[in-house]
Amino acid sequence: MYVFKKKKSIYLVRIFDLIGSAIFFPFGLRRLKLPEKVKNILVIRLDGIGDVILSTPVYEALKKRYPSAKLTILVSSDTKGVVEMNPYVDNVFVLRNTWFTTDNKIKFSEILSMLRKIRKENFDIGIDLRGDIRNILLMSFGKAVFRIGYGITGGGFLLNMMPSYEKDMHEVDKNLKLIEGLDCKVTNRKLQINYSQVDEESILTLLEREHVRKDEILLAVHMETGYPSKSWKKERFVQLLQEMNKRNYGKIVLIGKGIDDIEFSYIYERLDFNYINTIGKLSVRKLAVLLERCTVLISCDSGPVHVATAVGTTCIVLFSGTNDLKQWGAFNNVNRVIHKDVECSPCEKRICPLNTHLCMDKINVEDVLYELETIMENTVGVVK
Repeated sequence: MYVFKKKKSIYLVRIFDLIGSAIFFPFGLRRLKLPEKVKNILVIRLDGIGDVILSTPVYEALKKRYPSAKLTILVSSDTKGVVEMNPYVDNVFVLRNTWFTTDNKIKFSEILSMLRKIRKENFDIGIDLRGDIRNILLMSFGKAVFRIGYGITGGGFLLNMMPSYEKDMHEVDKNLKLIEGLDCKVTNRKLQINYSQVDEESILTLLEREHVRKDEILLAVHMETGYPSKSWKKERFVQLLQEMNKRNYGKIVLIGKGIDDIEFSYIYERLDFNYINTIGKLSVRKLAVLLERCTVLISCDSGPVHVATAVGTTCIVLFSGTNDLKQWGAFNNVNRVIHKDVECSPCEKRICPLNTHLCMDKINVEDVLYELETIMENTVGVVK
């Protein structure tokens, strides 16, 4: 969840909600009862891979509460692979150009087309997991009968159920809290991502081509982030990779999309050993298969961490001061989170406004190697 911090944005939202409440109050939206027969449910999650994975416990809980209802998830084209094979999801709507992607421009024609698609389904319940005015408007104009969300960025007057927002609550629990009013019993809070046999065979072929033995240890490293304020210096990644190779814990696998502002050529030129490079080559489901095969993933705070967590692979997370650790930190007792306290955290900024990136610069290569050695010692008994 992301709450406005700029005073101008806060005032505009308050004014918008005040006017909206005055107009819609006579219609008694909050007094509207939940439909007795729920046939169609829409869940909106248009942001990143990690956000979608952190919402997967909601899908299972909804489906178990309404087993005969059709559950549709609206996601972006980048994240559809997370939910396409989820056994609790009946239908997936995809919005290619969303307000949360930086590389695509929003097309009004696509929004109108999606609205028509939503209206056609006659959704009994609509749930916005992010708490975003634009998602709420999609549900409202899409004529979802009973709308649930946080309304923390405006549009609360358009919601029929709006639980209290608890900022320090973990994102998974925030998502689940939204469906408490539907009497959903949450029996499984595990993150989920499913893949096909074709995905498995594709990764098996990749590993065979790289001459990876069945008993060989794989160590995945992900160097990209959603935005610069979460990133670690490329020089330190090079130093880390070189040291990992010297310690010979296993074969190193580089993963990522390959589209961030990282100078990959700088890194490649300085690695004088054999490694597996899958950057820019894997779908999210194939990435899940590969990470399940790995012993550990080393990564900054980003989507692949949640993918690895969903498939049970231990992570070492280089967590910046950008986000709140309580809200976005480790969701299990296995992952190792390296986080340095700084006064300006959490800043929730895409680019560090300071001349020094203290929250990440304070994380040393030795910090990561210590955590890696501990994991290797505890999981496979390898100490170098």
